[in-house]
Amino acid sequence: MLKHRKHARYLKTLSPYDRILGHVMVRRSDAQVFYSDDIDCTPLDAYIQKKKEEGVDISYLDIFAAATVRLYAKRPALNRFIMGGRVFANDRIYMSMAVKKSLREHSGSTTIKIPFTGHETIFEVKEKFDALIHDNKEAETVNSVDKTAKLLTSVPNWLMRLATNVIRVLDRWSLLPAKLVELSPFHCSVFITYLKSLGIPGIYHHIYDLGTTSQFVAVGKEQKKPVIDRVTGQVVPGKVLTVMIVADERVCDGLYYARSFRLFRKIIEDPAQLEIPLETVEQDID
Repeated sequence: MLKHRKHARYLKTLSPYDRILGHVMVRRSDAQVFYSDDIDCTPLDAYIQKKKEEGVDISYLDIFAAATVRLYAKRPALNRFIMGGRVFANDRIYMSMAVKKSLREHSGSTTIKIPFTGHETIFEVKEKFDALIHDNKEAETVNSVDKTAKLLTSVPNWLMRLATNVIRVLDRWSLLPAKLVELSPFHCSVFITYLKSLGIPGIYHHIYDLGTTSQFVAVGKEQKKPVIDRVTGQVVPGKVLTVMIVADERVCDGLYYARSFRLFRKIIEDPAQLEIPLETVEQDID
């Protein structure tokens, strides 16, 4: 049963070294690596202004989310996860995000998860995010994730702990019901957090041992920092967004990650390319 999972497939042709890593570092928290990069806001602001003049409202979040979808479509090894020591590839790009219902300290939060094929344009990604974020920001809104969490927390603490442990065991053996996998925000390709609304520059967020999340990507509030002028090559005052990533090093090697992060930067700094649907989504190995 271990090799058959809903919404994912077992990778059979990995090298012996890649296959053993899941047994050497058993938990994701054992295999976390950290990366950050400053993104020049100049091309982003120019694109946002251009779209505004065309009557289209685009935000940093829209660019960031669409660039993440495009990256995973081009770099499929990022869309892997380790379960029970085995390496699997997700069948789609599953993106999760926490949503604060309001900016009051004691207001509730919820989580959304959106599946993507990888072919989407920035406008399609924006449409999906806007719809779900709007629906789930209502204080009285209770989505399926909230209902499941409420059910689990309605029992005594010892029983809730037992239920959580059972879920972990079933997940490890690929026996977790498909419905729970679909509802769980922890069973995703990547978890993102957008910290601009909180007014902080960024944070390294741990990846969860529960579920299948292999990367956690955070973008903070833009800051004034020295940047290199693209025309003159001189250091000048500028505005940057800091992207902070925590990744599971077992899913691919350092070279693959490095090239992926460089590609991520190029996509973000040229958001106009995200208006064109991606014709071919790269497939992972067998």
